[in-house]
Amino acid sequence: MSTERVGAIDAWMSIMSPETAERWPDSFWHIFNKYGVAERFRKGFTLDEVIEEMDDGGVDIGVASSFKFLDTWVVDNDENANYVAQAPDRFIGAFTVDIRDTMPAMHEFRRCVEELGYKAFRLEPYQYGDGRTTAPPPTDRMYWPFYVACVEYDIPICIQIGHTGPLLPSECGRPIHLDQVALNFPDLRILGTHVGNPWEEEMMILAWKHPNVYVESSARPARHWPDSVKKFSGGHGQDKMIWGTDYPLLPFKRTVDDVYDCGFSEDATRKILRDNAAKVFKIDV
Repeated sequence: MSTERVGAIDAWMSIMSPETAERWPDSFWHIFNKYGVAERFRKGFTLDEVIEEMDDGGVDIGVASSFKFLDTWVVDNDENANYVAQAPDRFIGAFTVDIRDTMPAMHEFRRCVEELGYKAFRLEPYQYGDGRTTAPPPTDRMYWPFYVACVEYDIPICIQIGHTGPLLPSECGRPIHLDQVALNFPDLRILGTHVGNPWEEEMMILAWKHPNVYVESSARPARHWPDSVKKFSGGHGQDKMIWGTDYPLLPFKRTVDDVYDCGFSEDATRKILRDNAAKVFKIDV
C-alpha cells in the first residue's frame, strides 16, 4: 500500500462563495441532497476557507471552474478569474461559454484565454439541447469551432461525460461519442469527466485507445470505483486516470484518502493524484 503523500492536483473544483447559494437553479438541490452536502452549498466558502481545506487535504493546486447552467451563471468567468488571480500558485482556471450562439461564444472564448489567462475549457453537453428529450453529443458540428480553438491555444477540454445530475437527457454523455472527436482532433487533449459513469468501460477503452483521451474522476470517489476502474487506474491505465473532486460536492481530504486506500503503487498513486494532471494542464510542478 502506498504511504508516501504527494501534493495533489484537483482537476475539477469550484470556488463557491456564500453568494452562490442564491444562484443555484432548483434542479440542483436534489443532487446536493443525495450527496449530503446541501448545507455546504447553502453556506458557501471564502477563498481563504477553500485554501485551508485544500491544505488540510493535501491538495496543492485546483483547476477552478466557472459554471453556467442553461441561462444562469453560478460562477461566471470574470468572478472565477478573480479568484485565480488572488492565489495563482494554488489555482489555474477553467472557463466555459454557451456554445449555442457560436460567434458571441467564440468572442468570449478568446477573451477568457487572451485577457483572463485561462488554461482549460469546460463543456457540459446536456445543457445544449431542448431541456427535455434531446441534447447534442460532442460529435455535433456546433462543438467543432471550439475544438479547433482549444488546439490553437494549446489548452485541454474537459467534457462532462456520464449521466446527468440535473433531470436532463444523459445520452449525449456516452463516452463513445468522444471516439470520433479524438480521431478528428488528435492534438486536442480531452478529459472525460466523472469516470463516464455508468459507461466506465467505454471511457476506459477510449483512454486506452487514444493518446489524447483521459479519464477524469470528479464527483466519483475512488471508494466507489468499480473493480475494473481500480484495475485500470493502478495498472495499464495509470497514465490515463486524472483525479478530481467536483468540490464542494466532494471534500478534498476524504477524496484524496480514498485514492490511497485503494492500495495502488506509489508510482500509480502519484500519477493519478498529480503527474497526469500536471501533464495535461501543463502545470509546472
